[in-house]
Amino acid sequence: MTACNGNQQNEHDDHDHDHHEEMEARDGHDHSQMEENYNEKKEEESMHAQHESIRDNFSHQGIIILDDTYQTGVAAKFQLKEVVSAYLEMKNALVNDNIAETDKAAVKMAQKAEAVDGSLFKEEGEGAWQQHALLYSDKLAEMRHVDGLDEKRSYFSHISEIMYCTVKSFDLAEDIELYATYCPMAFDEKGAYWIAETKEISNPYFGSKMLKCGKVKEVL
Repeated sequence: MTACNGNQQNEHDDHDHDHHEEMEARDGHDHSQMEENYNEKKEEESMHAQHESIRDNFSHQGIIILDDTYQTGVAAKFQLKEVVSAYLEMKNALVNDNIAETDKAAVKMAQKAEAVDGSLFKEEGEGAWQQHALLYSDKLAEMRHVDGLDEKRSYFSHISEIMYCTVKSFDLAEDIELYATYCPMAFDEKGAYWIAETKEISNPYFGSKMLKCGKVKEVL
């Protein structure tokens, strides 16, 4: 009887031990899942705060950025995306430290912006695009009239701010991947943004000197 009771007790102890391990494993899994969910939530909150910070920063500079995305027609969206495409060509020319190609892309971007049919926009969309178009015209003209890469890059930073507001206001990243990317070292560590078509960092403010300096701050 003693042996039998002893075996029963051992079996009971083993069962308790297994149950305890199972509870620990489950609790550990639950804790890991909770921690993962918490980290994801904090990351989303951080990204949202960054988005608001970028938006507020540019809107405080007087650039119109619509709170509600303006839904353009097919023709207007095509024309706006042509402006974005020319901007990306200019960005890539600066990445490659190529002044001639930068100027060529700046001329093309100015032409594409001027070719956008303003009559295709109504109400708040019309006001936003009229302002953006005027800003593009001014900054691109000024950019073409300076000689050095550093000076051109300074104007490019302003054009990039306008481009961010254009992309966000008219939902131009709907079927193309665009990223708001930030270099903290640009312009004596004042920092500057640019819009890129890839997550891979190719810095237009430093080119070959510091090609990989930067971080994606927002998926547009």
